[in-house]
Amino acid sequence: MSNSKFTQSPHAVFEDAAMPYLPDQSTGQGAAGMVQQGHLASHGRLEAAKRRNERALMAIDGVEGVSLGQTAVGKEALVVYLRDASVKRRVPLQVEGYPVEMSITGQIDIQRW
Repeated sequence: MSNSKFTQSPHAVFEDAAMPYLPDQSTGQGAAGMVQQGHLASHGRLEAAKRRNERALMAIDGVEGVSLGQTAVGKEALVVYLRDASVKRRVPLQVEGYPVEMSITGQIDIQRW
């Protein structure tokens, strides 16, 4: 049974989320507000690292996309989407100090309507 602070429905099954709960930014005082501001600043640095490196990552044959995400333990990471497992050896494990998580998606085709 979960230690969740949320109301549990007797008719549903719930799982604990791997991602932390981060409520909307507020102008709150104290440690919680400072932690959230630090998270937003860190997220901005990750976004900037993604923008600086996305073109080079996408140039690797078999890379289908790049986004922001987290590692299994909740650390900020770049997520690189791969066509197949053979591409893993050509993708760096870190970019600007951020870990790189890889997800095999197959080929991604974008159709424009």
